[in-house]
Parts: sequence; structure tokens; C-alpha cells
Amino acid sequence: MQYFINNLFKLSVLRLSFFISLLISCSGSASDEGGSGPTEPVDVIPSELSLSVNVIGADDNQPNGDGFGVVEFTASATNGVSYSFRFGTGDSKTSSGKVQYTYTEVGTKTYDVKVLAYSSTNNYVSIDKKVTVYVKPDSEASLLELLAGTSSKTWKINAAQDAHFSNGVQDKKYSTYWEASAFSKNNSGFYDDKYTFYVDGTYKHITNNTVFGKASHLTNDFGSTSQSSNAQGEIENYNLADYQTTFVAKKDGEENKLEINGKGFIGFYVGQQNYTIECHDSNNIYLRAIDESENIAWYVWLTAKEVSDINPKDQFTNLMWSDEFDEPGTLDSSKWVHEVGDSWYNNEVQSYTSRLENSKVEDGKLKIIAKKESYNGNNYTSARIISNTKMDFTYGRVDIKAKVPGAKGTWPALWLLGSNFRTVEWPKCGEMDILEASQSNNFKVQSTVHHPDNYGEGDTNITNEYSDITENFHVYSLVWTKQALTFYVDDKPHHIVGNSCALPFNWNQFIILNVAMGGTMGGEIASDFVSDSMEIEYVRIYQ
Repeated sequence: MQYFINNLFKLSVLRLSFFISLLISCSGSASDEGGSGPTEPVDVIPSELSLSVNVIGADDNQPNGDGFGVVEFTASATNGVSYSFRFGTGDSKTSSGKVQYTYTEVGTKTYDVKVLAYSSTNNYVSIDKKVTVYVKPDSEASLLELLAGTSSKTWKINAAQDAHFSNGVQDKKYSTYWEASAFSKNNSGFYDDKYTFYVDGTYKHITNNTVFGKASHLTNDFGSTSQSSNAQGEIENYNLADYQTTFVAKKDGEENKLEINGKGFIGFYVGQQNYTIECHDSNNIYLRAIDESENIAWYVWLTAKEVSDINPKDQFTNLMWSDEFDEPGTLDSSKWVHEVGDSWYNNEVQSYTSRLENSKVEDGKLKIIAKKESYNGNNYTSARIISNTKMDFTYGRVDIKAKVPGAKGTWPALWLLGSNFRTVEWPKCGEMDILEASQSNNFKVQSTVHHPDNYGEGDTNITNEYSDITENFHVYSLVWTKQALTFYVDDKPHHIVGNSCALPFNWNQFIILNVAMGGTMGGEIASDFVSDSMEIEYVRIYQ
């Protein structure tokens, strides 16, 4: 009995051991040799996430891009399989590591960009970066057409015109300090520059390796140089390679504004990328920029045509009107009108008449004769003849060959007045004095323009080169263009005034020939004065 019980116990123990072994075998680790049971999932965590940003068109001149707003983003991470790009605008994209995005908000804006890198187990890490992007606004259609035409348009400095390059006070829209004569900057590096505008907003500046500008601005913005500056603090040929950027042209109230992106510029560099278009037609632009360090306005005239090599005085060759005064007697009434009257401006004391005693054609010359005589309450008579309603014109060259009186108190003048003088009045109509002479300037050649901003003494110059104008004939000329008014004696220029759309010298004017007596410029009349005359051989207008 005891033997049976012992064997039964041993058998139970063996069965229990087998059962326990079986349980252990069934629950073993999948990593155990020969194991085949299920595994717990293991998280895969991305690491070493990096993000590179390429703002398209960014360079030293335009660090925030070319204005089109396109940015390329590239992300990579260890164990990263997909990436979510969030651009700081509310937009997002998912890719395998590279995306392109276009920002559209106009201006220079900074965005907070976030990228999330995901692993195969959907675990992620993130990275943040700030991105600054410039987006140019759309140009106003009419200005874009002006600058770029239907595809592209190239402009150059119009070196063939006087006042093609000039400067003045900041609060005016035209030059007041200085005007360059034609071709006078031939040794500088901007006559051969080309400025090309494209309808897509691209701007190309072909520098031909040199540009012209203020030394301080050039070196501050583009780097120091061994080139020395001139006496005016300018570097005439600063080394600068061709470049490309973008532009925008917009209307702002009454102003037409042009902005070149980055460090782009036009003409003479004064550290400025913002311009106003003060005058324009399809082939001409008058640009203004402010040198803020000196509070000076700088101007250039651009042309879309080939720049002429002809001097301004020779650009008008078509004789379209003249009087050679070869028919003796009275004036040709088809060309001239007498202005008559007894009360005049500037404290003058003469009566103007249409009598032969005061004006006549004789010996191939027009003679305007000032006389001392009692007439309609005055003590002096003279003549004032005008071409108004007979010959009114805009732009051209006027040549007048004359000899002027020199008696004390006489005030001879050869000049032009705006044809709209009856409606807008003086000085809004504009006045261009080719020649005035009197005792107040010692009978020297004085040339002046008058307009609303400068109507007293005007913008004037007296040349002392000619001391014989009361004894000999000289040719007094005005070359009048949309760029400048240039005054000559015997084909030699002595006074340049820059023209502008802000000035009243872009509409019809007419010629006036007269001899006044006394007044603010004529001064005291000699007590022994009897008579004196101005003689004119011809008046010619070329266009």
C-alpha cells in the first residue's frame, strides 16, 4: 500500500513538472531561440532634424529675394519619413523632404516657419525658423507700359541734352542748383549703362563694369575701393558688375513712384532705390531721387531711343519760320503784331506805338526806335512787337541777330512769353528772356527765366564776355527742349536752365521784341536823351 502511494506521488510530480515546463515554453520571449510568440510595439523617434531655406533671387543686393516671393524649403532627419511644412501664413504642405512655397503678401515680411518630421511609428520632432521675404506689389498698368512696353524696354542717360543730369533743392520738382551740359560727363561710368525693364517686374542694369555716384554711398553699399573720389566726393568709374533684380511702379496720389528692389538703382547713385517720375512720354523719362544724407534732389533724363551724338545747338535744323526784314517800310503784318499802350509794367515810362517813327524796316533791318517826345501823357515813345497769334510754338531754336541801344535809361529786350498769358497770367504763363541789357547790368548780356517759384530776379545769368553789344551785332539764341533752356551768344552757351513738367515751359510761347524806357531795370534816363534804337537783322525759328 505504501509502495503504491509513493509511486503515485512521483507520477504526479512528473506531470506537474511537465505542465510547468509547457507553460514556460508557451510564454517565452520572441527573442528566445526558437521563439515564435507576439511582440510589444517599439517607438521610433526621429532625431537630428535640420531645415534649410532658399529665398529665390536672394543675394547681396536683394537679401530678401527677387520680389516674386518664392521660397524653397528642404528638411531632413534621422528616421524621418515624412515632413509637414507650416509656412507661417496658415498654409501647410506635406512632402518627403522638399517643398516650394510662394508668399503673396506685398512688402518685406518675416514669417515663423515650423517643420515637423514624422517617423514610421508616427512619432515626430519639430524645428522652427524665421524667414524674411520681399514680395513686390503689382505695377500700375500705365506705368508698367511706359517702362517696359509690351515685353521689355531699355533706357539710357540722354547725354545729348543739356540738363540731362542735374540737382537742386529737395522741396522742388526741378533742378535749381546745377545742370550738366550735353556730353560733359563723358569720362564717367554711366553714359554706357543700360536700364532694362520687363513686364514681369524684372529689372536688369547693364553697367559695363563701371557706375557713377557719390563715393560715400557706393563704398557703404557695395564695398570699399582703391579708387579715389573727385573734388565733389564722387567716384566717376566705380567697379560694379551687371546685376538683375525687380522693380515696381505705382501711383501715389499725384506722384508716379518707381522702386528698384535690393540695391538696384538708375543713373547717378546716391544710396537711393526710390524714385519719382516727374515727366514722361513714350521715349523720355525725368527721374528724381533724394540724397537723404545731403537733402539734395538729383535728376536724370532717360531716353528709350538711341542717344544722339549731335550737340543740342545743332539738333534743330528745319527753318520753319523767319523774318529777314528785307522789305523796307512797315512790319510784315502776317508775322508781327504791334502792342500799343501808354501804361506798362515795371515802372516803365514809355508809350508803345505802331508808328513808323518808332518801328520800321530799313536797310535790311528792323529798327525799334525809342524817342523823347510828349505822347499821350508820357515823355517817351518806343515800340513793342510780338508774334502772338502769328507764330506761337513749343520747343526749337530761336536765333536773333541784333545790336542793342546803349543810352542810359534804355532797356532793350528779346524774349518769349507764354501764349496763355491772358488766361493764366504772368508768371504762371512762363517767360524766357534771351537778352536784356541796361545800365543796371552795364549793358552786358543777361538771360533769365521767370516762373511762379522764381519770378522776381528769376533764374538769371550775366555773361561779361561781350562788352560791345551796343556797337556790334551778335546772334542771341535760345535752344528750348523738354530737358533744358540753353542761352547762347554767337553759338556759345552761357546759361542752362533745367526744364521740367513742373515748369511752364512745355507749351506755346511767342516772341517779343521791344525797347522800354526807365523802369526797374532801365533805371534813370539820361537828361540829354533824345533817341536810340535796337537794330535786328533777322529772327529765325528752327525745329
